[in-house]
Amino acid sequence: MKAFNEWLNEQIHESTAKVVYGPGIRIIAEVDQELSRYYRSLIPKYLNVKPQKYRSHITIVRTGVENPPNMEYWGKYENQHINFSYDPIIKNDGTYFWLDAYSSDIEKIREELGLPKYRLARKEYHITIANLK
Repeated sequence: MKAFNEWLNEQIHESTAKVVYGPGIRIIAEVDQELSRYYRSLIPKYLNVKPQKYRSHITIVRTGVENPPNMEYWGKYENQHINFSYDPIIKNDGTYFWLDAYSSDIEKIREELGLPKYRLARKEYHITIANLK
């Protein structure tokens, strides 16, 4: 029988995303749209969820909330592909549905820009897949 940690590690999936800058002070890692579409299809139909407003992504720098002090690195990763891992268990807070995501590449980008490892108060990266709005 597998140890719980071994089983848990097998549940994490890996993928890539494209780094996109702007508009304004904003950076996202754009993920494959099919990833969100697939996981959204697993949410029970009676909940009548809607797709997310924006293309599927992991926010790296949030517009209007974060102002990187090291702007000399701005644009360095434009259109480059980065690696990320995600947990396939769908989380929700009553309004939004998401997948937790992890990326040392995102952490590197944020650190170069002089930002903390994680963004905002959630202490995690994520991919929003649906909402009830």
